[in-house]
Amino acid sequence: PYFLDKVFSLRDLSAVTDIRGYGMIAAIDVAGGEVPGARGTQIQKYLFWNGLHVKFTGDTGIIAPPFIAEKEPIGQIVGILREKLAEL
Repeated sequence: PYFLDKVFSLRDLSAVTDIRGYGMIAAIDVAGGEVPGARGTQIQKYLFWNGLHVKFTGDTGIIAPPFIAEKEPIGQIVGILREKLAEL
C-alpha cells in the first residue's frame, strides 16, 4: 500500500493525466505533445539522466521497483518523479 499511496500522490501534477496500479507496479499517463509518444520519450530520457529509469510506452510510464524495495527507495523514486514532472 505504501508504494501505491506514494505514486497516487503525483496526481496533483498538471503533466499527469491518469495513474493506475496494483501491488508493486504502477502506470502514469502524461499529457501528450504534438506527436503521440514524443513527450513520453522525452520524459524517459530526462528521468534517466536524472537517476531514474522509468520505461515509457507512448505517453505512459511504467514504474516497477524491486519487490523487496523498502520505504526509503520508494520515496526517492517518487521524489525524483515529482521533481522532474513538475518541471514540465
